[in-house]
Amino acid sequence: MSPDGSFLSSFLGALQGTISVLLTVLAGYAFARPGKLDHTTVRRISKLCANLFLPCLIIEQMGPQLTAEKLARLWVVPVWGLASTLLAHLIGWAGQAVLRLPYWTIVAAGRPNTTALPLLLLQALASTGVLDALGDGEDAGTTLRRAKAMILLNVIVQQTFTFQTAPAILKRDDGRKKDAEDGNRLRTGPGRTSPIVQDHEHVGLLHDHDGMEDDEQIDYHDALNPIEDTPDLHWPLCLGPLEKPVKAIYSYMSPPLIGAIIALFLGMIPPLNSLFFSPDGALYASITQSIENLGELFVALQAFTVGAELANVPSIRPGIVPMVFVLAVRFVVMPALSFLFVWLTAGRGFYVDDPLVWFVLIIIPAGPSAMLLANVAELVKVDIGPIIGYLTIAYMLSPLLAAVCSLGLKLVESLQARDGGH
Repeated sequence: MSPDGSFLSSFLGALQGTISVLLTVLAGYAFARPGKLDHTTVRRISKLCANLFLPCLIIEQMGPQLTAEKLARLWVVPVWGLASTLLAHLIGWAGQAVLRLPYWTIVAAGRPNTTALPLLLLQALASTGVLDALGDGEDAGTTLRRAKAMILLNVIVQQTFTFQTAPAILKRDDGRKKDAEDGNRLRTGPGRTSPIVQDHEHVGLLHDHDGMEDDEQIDYHDALNPIEDTPDLHWPLCLGPLEKPVKAIYSYMSPPLIGAIIALFLGMIPPLNSLFFSPDGALYASITQSIENLGELFVALQAFTVGAELANVPSIRPGIVPMVFVLAVRFVVMPALSFLFVWLTAGRGFYVDDPLVWFVLIIIPAGPSAMLLANVAELVKVDIGPIIGYLTIAYMLSPLLAAVCSLGLKLVESLQARDGGH
């Protein structure tokens, strides 16, 4: 096949994959728009995905890959994930300062969707045969499992970073507009913001006073635990010296991180690895298969809830300049930087010579912003309307990832040819 034909074939396969992702999101939007799924229900489903299905997926997919030998090969994935996110946030800060943009654009520019969207995209690419060129002789199922494990390894880094930085950044949008308003508002207790914000952008989002405080606080306390105060527990005197270190560690914990710790524990100990992850293991057919069944629910269901959330939350126009800036960062600047990074470093002995790793490094920083942006904005009580308006447009443009995928495949092919020439 000619180079042009190969590029067209990979582009069409990637386009089919991205369209399937978009259709899954649109299905959630279409189902929730008439009111068949209200905001509280969608939040609870999203919480279930984040707190149960995602940790199960992480354990099932990452566990077999977390041996000492395989970790030595995959270290570059979380490192580049963190570095690219830091770089994107710096670009967001620069854009905000120069263009006088709202602060939510910093997080939107810096935090891509690292969970449902890339996982569903990889599944679609595997079904269309696009990933076959990256398999290095292995079957399509093995290639897909390896790619998913790399994506989930990056998820842990992204989640931890977002939980620690996003709330403080987003609160800057609130401070300039509501200082006087906050001074007159009754507070519910130390360190807590009032659960009810009476403004036109939140009508329909926060329905009433009765029961909503409990629903919202429970949902967000579980899903975003690291950004809220930990309980003031009374420790026994004999355990007093451990109190501060344990609370410090607990403040960084989240369900995906706990899932990763379990996966690391089971994967790094050979007897446990064989017991849980070998098809002949004593616990594989019972416990591991149950975990796998729960984990497989995450990808499509989370993409569905993304669409449902976009339908349920009132949106307003985000503004041309903020929207164009963030979309340019997410769909042009970060993919270009990932291409440059892989071109300069792949095959030069810095990390593993694996075409699949190279491809994953390319797609990690690309694509629309994470829906977590809206969740955190809602938690810290800033105006969520422009954010939802932007996210709706960003996810409608997700088929643009087809170009990133096809160009990424061409880059990987050229790198393989370059290394082969050496």
